[in-house]
Amino acid sequence: MTNASDAKTPARALLDTISPHRRQAVEQNNEQFLPRGVPFRLPTDSEAEEAITQFVSQIEKLEGQHNHGKSITDDRLAEQVFRKAPSFASRQQFLPYGRYQLRVAVAELKSLIDSIRQAGNGKITYEGVWRYSDFLTDYLFDLREILVQLQSNVDGWQFFDGHKVSGVTSWEIYGLANGLAWQSTFAKPGKSLNHKAGQIASIGVLRQALEKRFERLIAVYPIDPNENSPRLRHGYHQEFIAAHPELFQADAFDVAKLQGVYDWCSEIVHQAYQPYIWLITYALRRSGELLQSRAVAPGERWSIYNAVKVPDVDTMQTSFENHFLDTYGHGEWKFFRDRPEALVDGWRDDMRGLSDDFVPVRNPHTRRCNQQDGE
Repeated sequence: MTNASDAKTPARALLDTISPHRRQAVEQNNEQFLPRGVPFRLPTDSEAEEAITQFVSQIEKLEGQHNHGKSITDDRLAEQVFRKAPSFASRQQFLPYGRYQLRVAVAELKSLIDSIRQAGNGKITYEGVWRYSDFLTDYLFDLREILVQLQSNVDGWQFFDGHKVSGVTSWEIYGLANGLAWQSTFAKPGKSLNHKAGQIASIGVLRQALEKRFERLIAVYPIDPNENSPRLRHGYHQEFIAAHPELFQADAFDVAKLQGVYDWCSEIVHQAYQPYIWLITYALRRSGELLQSRAVAPGERWSIYNAVKVPDVDTMQTSFENHFLDTYGHGEWKFFRDRPEALVDGWRDDMRGLSDDFVPVRNPHTRRCNQQDGE
């Protein structure tokens, strides 16, 4: 989401150049889609080139100001930018991490611009820029997240106002899995993934979709005093759901019977081979009973998560917390509760949050659930 009234910074100018609403307005000859202050026409090639050139120049300049041309090895960059869930208590703690990210962003952005030039036979054209507009949009919003902190002590500095939603639901992941499975049929010739790779990738993504949906049907996240999550074995959440059908109401399918599909996906992920083709579409159809939304009668409540209903969220989440404390082998834990990815009755925003006190496990040193069985 952005505000079209922002000052015309290089970032704002590039956003206007690649605006899908602008293109839609022109192609449909309907000004109601047109962002405020944007001409009712497609950008020219020279305007697209200027927008790209000025934006890249700005980002390169900022990177130079923050990293001062310092030599940083690729290994060092990777070590820092791929850190898992970093958190920072202050801007000073964030600065080194932000600068590493900015160094990598500039290098990768320049590589993307090379691809845009190749698409235009050595030139930057509007159509070439448009082809990569989704990538460029992500660059703009992701860089904003870094730069607003790096530049927070610079009076009057502007980029653009706006934000993007980075979270991905299991519903979206399932859509990707389904699309990957069929991509060789619908993609343009010469542009599709290798068919075999696409099939295997589909299975890996499907496994993630199932794993996330099982976890988010419960939506309880244990946290220890070091702010770490437990290393639960694969299938832990699904087993709890299967053991408590009274807490999860599914229409015309049994969540417990998806365990076989999930285990099969894990085998393919581990072994990386192409199974019988019909098994892939069958697995997608079976998993779709959980991951797809269901049609409802006119006037009834609809949700992308309506395959399962949780009639009493508090009872279900309390039951899971007790199950965890009974089966996990060590530590003291708080529990963060969120809204489940399901139809829920009686949910209130004040139900989302972290419990007050750390609670010790009830059966220390048991090893039933505290180690992952593999990735």
